[in-house]
Amino acid sequence: MPKKERLCPECRGIVKSGKTELVYELSDIKITVKNVTANVCSKCGQSFVSGRVAEDVNRLVNRITEDLNSFIKTQPHIGEGHKEIAIAV
Repeated sequence: MPKKERLCPECRGIVKSGKTELVYELSDIKITVKNVTANVCSKCGQSFVSGRVAEDVNRLVNRITEDLNSFIKTQPHIGEGHKEIAIAV
């Protein structure tokens, strides 16, 4: 039986398996997670991430944020300001 095509709810384009990036902006920290498994519309580029993948990425971002905040507390020369992190999974 052929696999049913999924249509994008935004533009009605065909949604296929692919990769996306998720950006989290938390106070003065910006975290970009690249190469996240998602379903991506071939027409408009809209990405759809499963609940399980979103939970895994959220756990990763929370861990990175905790570790970064702990590190910053030990490094007074870093000071205040915007910090940016990019990771690929």
